[in-house]
Amino acid sequence: MIRIGFLAILLLPGVAASQAFAAGTVPDLVPIDPPYTVTSGLSGKNGKPAKDVSGIACMPPRDGKRRCLVVNDENTGAQFISIDGHTITPGADIDLVGGGPNPNTLGTPPSKNGCSGGEGKFDDLDGEGVAYAAPYFYVVGSHGCSRGKAKFKLSTFVLARIRVDAKGDPVGPDAVETTYRLGDALGAAEAVSAYYTQDLQTEGGDAAPNGLNIEGVAVDGKRLFAGLRAPSRDGRTFIVEADVDALFGEGHAPLKAAPQVIPLSVGRGAGIRDLAILPDGRLLVLTGPAQGQTDVPYSLFAAGASVDAKLESIGRLTGAEAGAKAEGVAVLGDKRILVMFDSVKDGGPLEYKLP
Repeated sequence: MIRIGFLAILLLPGVAASQAFAAGTVPDLVPIDPPYTVTSGLSGKNGKPAKDVSGIACMPPRDGKRRCLVVNDENTGAQFISIDGHTITPGADIDLVGGGPNPNTLGTPPSKNGCSGGEGKFDDLDGEGVAYAAPYFYVVGSHGCSRGKAKFKLSTFVLARIRVDAKGDPVGPDAVETTYRLGDALGAAEAVSAYYTQDLQTEGGDAAPNGLNIEGVAVDGKRLFAGLRAPSRDGRTFIVEADVDALFGEGHAPLKAAPQVIPLSVGRGAGIRDLAILPDGRLLVLTGPAQGQTDVPYSLFAAGASVDAKLESIGRLTGAEAGAKAEGVAVLGDKRILVMFDSVKDGGPLEYKLP
């Protein structure tokens, strides 16, 4: 064991990281007490309780409390929450995509559409990840064909950011900005571009199409990292890095800055479920099944934020409710992380301590 930054973890470059899981050399991570309490339900679609939480990010603590943003992937927006100790208090919702295309959205809508189900209606964001880098929260849509009906929905090809003040409140009526340019980055990223706007799976559930979709996002201020659930190829998953200023530059011109692709060997059948920035600047990578596999664990890795960076395994997540899917992770500091789950009421929050 060697110590790198604040984690004491096993250094596992490349394929060795995924092999370690099979060999049983990576620890199981167990939730720590006390459990979290959600004071009143998080907002789901059409006023129903949230059972599809898919992303969370938090600001640094203020007066002992944290201001965070969560996204439920069937909504058109996101929801602010506050965390005080182990109590989560839901706050206001904020709409991000509205009921139709916004003429002020930066860039231009994707011209490529390989989704076999054709064009679907503009409705939910299919928000899959949340990040925070002062003074913005970022929320990313899936940027892929819909799962099941393989529809192209323009509303899911949006990246949004919300400008907030020191308390985490939106700043003015124009606090929300949206852009289509992340789609340009995905379409230009050579290692994954062939899978962009391709079906996620066949009608019968075959994962062979392996179509691209985003499920995690992190921002370090200047760079945005989009974590892909798919494609998953030969045990590798991918992060697409793009310049934040270029994504949100004024006007409707397409993205010109070339994206970078970071491949990660996290194991066959695994894809990224969320990303976060660790205190030492590396990426915390939450992985799970790229499709519907039942033999792929939900696991954590740490990766340098560059193409040739080392990949280090941390452990497998345990202790969640049956059927829960780990889809959101927030770094709380002092080796503490908070994980939120899809398919569980109010995200079933669990805290873990990193080795």
